[in-house]
Amino acid sequence: MFRILESPTARWLAFFVALSVGLWGCRTATKKSHNILIISVDTLRADHLGCYGYKGVVTPNLDALASEGVLFERAIAQVPLTWPSHAAIFTGTYPFHNGVQDFTGQSLPENFRTLAETLKAHGYATGAVVSSFVLDRSWGLARGFDEYYDAFAGQDFLHKDVGLVERRAEQSVDHALWWLEGHANQPFFLWLHLYDPHSPYDPPEPFRSRYKEQPYDGEIAYVDSQLSRVFDWLKRSPSHLFDDTVIVFLSDHGESLGEHGEKEHGFFVYNATVHVPLILKAARDSRFSLRRVATPVETIQVAPTVLELAGIQDPIQKQFEAGSLSALIKGSNDAAAQAAAYSETYYTSSSFGWSPLRTIQTARYQYVEAPTPELYDLQSDPEEKVNLFRKNPGEATRLRTQLNQLIARYRPSATEQRGSGPDQEALEKLRSLGYVAYRAPVAAGAGSKLADPKDKLRVYQDVLRATDLMHLGEFTLARVVLRKVQAAEPKLYLIPFLLGEAASREAHWSEAEKEFRRAVQLNPGFDQAMMGLGRALGLQGKTAPAKELLDKVLATNPNNFRAWFVFAQVLAKEDMPASKAALEKVISIQPNFALAYRDLGLLAMRQENHAKAAEHLSQAVQMGLTDAATYNYLGICYSRTDRLEQAVATYQRALAADPKYAQAHLNLGFAYERLNQPTPAKREYQEACRLDDRLCKLISGR
Repeated sequence: MFRILESPTARWLAFFVALSVGLWGCRTATKKSHNILIISVDTLRADHLGCYGYKGVVTPNLDALASEGVLFERAIAQVPLTWPSHAAIFTGTYPFHNGVQDFTGQSLPENFRTLAETLKAHGYATGAVVSSFVLDRSWGLARGFDEYYDAFAGQDFLHKDVGLVERRAEQSVDHALWWLEGHANQPFFLWLHLYDPHSPYDPPEPFRSRYKEQPYDGEIAYVDSQLSRVFDWLKRSPSHLFDDTVIVFLSDHGESLGEHGEKEHGFFVYNATVHVPLILKAARDSRFSLRRVATPVETIQVAPTVLELAGIQDPIQKQFEAGSLSALIKGSNDAAAQAAAYSETYYTSSSFGWSPLRTIQTARYQYVEAPTPELYDLQSDPEEKVNLFRKNPGEATRLRTQLNQLIARYRPSATEQRGSGPDQEALEKLRSLGYVAYRAPVAAGAGSKLADPKDKLRVYQDVLRATDLMHLGEFTLARVVLRKVQAAEPKLYLIPFLLGEAASREAHWSEAEKEFRRAVQLNPGFDQAMMGLGRALGLQGKTAPAKELLDKVLATNPNNFRAWFVFAQVLAKEDMPASKAALEKVISIQPNFALAYRDLGLLAMRQENHAKAAEHLSQAVQMGLTDAATYNYLGICYSRTDRLEQAVATYQRALAADPKYAQAHLNLGFAYERLNQPTPAKREYQEACRLDDRLCKLISGR
């Protein structure tokens, strides 16, 4: 898959591509070109902002932006999932065409050009700050960005699922402002992605206290407060950049807060999860007749609108599958009359083997294609509670025809379909959005026999409940819920997989082996279960079968960095060179994975190369891996290389992280003794002995 180009050859290739694009007649950006800022706030419902009429949260900065720009009252996301929605936004293409339909599918195919690639080719400095590991560079959206900031605190990887690794808005805005300061004197395109409203809802103070009963709203208020820093910086800049910057504010999807029985998003396609805010502030030389647009629009219209406002002509415009929003903003009745918005979710299909859901909505109606079809009159029934499918079959037929025509128009060609099989590196992120996700096998010809997700809601809720319990460490209760689901859905191989995960979290490796093996039997292609089984075998000393399983995963896709990491763990005791090579492979694929640097340091320590070990462990610490054990290992390396002052400071950091870490007290005592400081050395020895009496003999023997 495509990654950021870093080698000299790749840089020459990037230059040649940019030059070729320029020769196609593209205009190069000048100092008079409009700057472009796209802000996407994850998981944000349109109806939870003040400018959309909500009274439960204070969002003065976004309300002010809306007053200076154009607010779209009915913006619709094409997928209620983070990664595929952003792929649609930045390519201007429907998910059923670009192939990114959920988070168990492929990364973005290279034949789809992105907005960043286009703007870079026209002379823009391009930067992105993403706030969740969900959008890390391995998915493909890093293409075209000079800088793609997807670094996250290494500590988070120790305690969270990959999909829950994120960065608060404050830190992301800090980096965005740093990037802007370095590019204020040239045309720039910045994408700032903020993740805070995504569950679990945990706003910082004072928003936690202010919104104690509505923490989701507290996250939104917090994000609004941080965006004020961006807007104020643009306004106060010497060049008054705010006036010359096109600002697009939107969300990738909404959030269901219990509507239709759904928790969070991704399972259904009702407006709670597909209706998103969209605010557009143009540069000062643009004139629009409307300030609010009631017509349904799609988020894939953002890219063509941005290029039109920037005055750019580019071959990517042939790729776009929806038009610019400028006609609507200028009050075109023709554009409003033809407007319809499409959404889909294949999460239910690819992850559970149930039917996918697709929907199309106009100014009045919404049609949902499902085994039991649905039709809603959004004017009289905005909460989509009364299904009119049987009462108004004519309207349902008309919208179904319109939906099928849209899909037929942009369906992938036969060549594209042959080359668009599931990408295993993307499958590695099966739970990357904090949900359960895996590729469910569906029998050939199942078609209309697939279960309606509406009929499986209770099963889905039970699975989510079990995963929530696992996140809380309540593994016994989680097992009770999962066994209940297993009795009702014996072929749902997600259940033994989750049971294997629970056993792994408690280091019950024999049980984990049994459960993961059951998951692999139900679906031999499920690579996460194979990885879990391989790890469970390896940690029981069954290295040969563990290696065989991991070899199968890596043969399918050598760039599965999580599989390489498990492979390194399995081989660490028996084949250190192979383990080291596997960790180096991890870093080559995902250079921001702190745990790989930590384990490289531990391997170097075993080889008595403490100087090299210190380099790796220090890198892990710089990347935010700040647990007591890592600091203790780094302190040992400093001590063994006679950097005693650094060793003392590092041991002290270990004890700040865990004051009861007896080994760090012992090692700190050794360092003080070598520095001829007997009093603090004695104090640390006494504390180590108090915390762990097994260390007393070692201390007394000195």
